[in-house]
Amino acid sequence: MKGLFRPVLLTALLLTLSGGKAQTETDLPAPQPPVYPVVLSTGVRVQVAAPPAAPHPDAGWITWSLDLKRAAPNGRFVALLFLRDAVFAKDHTAAAQLVRPDGSVLDLPKSDVNILKWTPDSRYLLGAGPTTLRLWNTAGGVRLWTGARGDVLDATARYACVAEFLFEEDGVRVTRLRLPTLSPAGTFVLDYRPTDGERFCR
Repeated sequence: MKGLFRPVLLTALLLTLSGGKAQTETDLPAPQPPVYPVVLSTGVRVQVAAPPAAPHPDAGWITWSLDLKRAAPNGRFVALLFLRDAVFAKDHTAAAQLVRPDGSVLDLPKSDVNILKWTPDSRYLLGAGPTTLRLWNTAGGVRLWTGARGDVLDATARYACVAEFLFEEDGVRVTRLRLPTLSPAGTFVLDYRPTDGERFCR
């Protein structure tokens, strides 16, 4: 019988020491966000931390990890896309940060996107979500365009191109938008599916 009372006595002791509350995982200190090194073409080295962990509604902590790192063509800027951990893909949330030439790190607004793409002149960063395209300048200002789903992005000096895979049809529909206004400039169809990093905008 003595053995049966030991867990009860131990629990009572722990409750007494913790002020009457059972300790849960969220009573423990939040885990430190992972840190990722970034090196700019100027030689500046920056350690970029992921967003801080947040308490999970059930137990434990919700953490973030690096999903994408995109350097601007001139190498003076680097964009990082962090993904919040989730059991189901539909619950994933993203957040982007921009490392600037002086080493400062800027949180980009409205950055819940799946894809990042720089324009060739390094002046603008594009991000595509389920139905919305974002265009940020290097000061963090953002412009939005709502339309086609962005499966793949490309850009020229004049246009941003959003490729949408059409599962019920042959080919890929591409919406072309003028830079930097994001005003529509027509559509065209590709007979193949471009991959990330492939040039298809025209």
